[in-house]
Amino acid sequence: MKKLLPKISGFLLLLFCCFGCDQSNQSKIDRSIEELTEKFPELQAGKKLPKSKFSFEKSIRNGKFNFEIQLYSQPEGYPDKNQIIVIINSKNEVYALPLLNNKYKDFWNFPLDKPIPDVPKIKTTFSKEINSAINTLIPNTDRKKGIKQYLIMNELLTSVLNCKNIQEKDSVMIYRTFRPNSDLPYEDSDDAKIRIHKNYELMKKQWDPENPIYSNCYFDEKSSRIYQVNFIGNEIQIKTYRMDFGFPLLSL
Repeated sequence: MKKLLPKISGFLLLLFCCFGCDQSNQSKIDRSIEELTEKFPELQAGKKLPKSKFSFEKSIRNGKFNFEIQLYSQPEGYPDKNQIIVIINSKNEVYALPLLNNKYKDFWNFPLDKPIPDVPKIKTTFSKEINSAINTLIPNTDRKKGIKQYLIMNELLTSVLNCKNIQEKDSVMIYRTFRPNSDLPYEDSDDAKIRIHKNYELMKKQWDPENPIYSNCYFDEKSSRIYQVNFIGNEIQIKTYRMDFGFPLLSL
């Protein structure tokens, strides 16, 4: 019995340390989300707690490079729903970035689109926020920065946001992607169809002809967006295409 005591004590100490680390990491995450909502009040604009509170939705961890990506969301079906991405590196450093809804067109820098009047302008873009996160969490001195940033983007798009990699053969599917969005002002459906067709033509211009199996475009069906990703040195260039159209619900 006496021989078991050191083993039990060691196990309890390890358990306590792990629990303490988890608590410390969670406090960092909570603080980063709180700071992000202060920096981007649009994340909670016009919403009252607790409905606008961001709840943990899912997490993906990369074992080889020991990074984690978490997704936090507002309730499903909530008007103007927003999300938050949290990235944690191997040193447990945390970076949170916003996933605003489609009415913030300047944040997504949608081509062939105009800002909505009375919607506050966002002084950054999704592409800038991604690059800021990568540069904060992975220094340029890291020789494996290129592969790490690729893996982070791939995990974010395919695993966290459940995007589908689309190719030229998917043109019919893209043309038929025509989703009404009640959170946006009314749009003429014919104009929206023309925009979606032109979006596809813009995407094709930046596809890699040497890689016919996988394109650099990812369809986020749930958010009605297509992300086109290009890696240029240590910079990630992201073009985002809106695939929905404004169709407000009539109130009786």
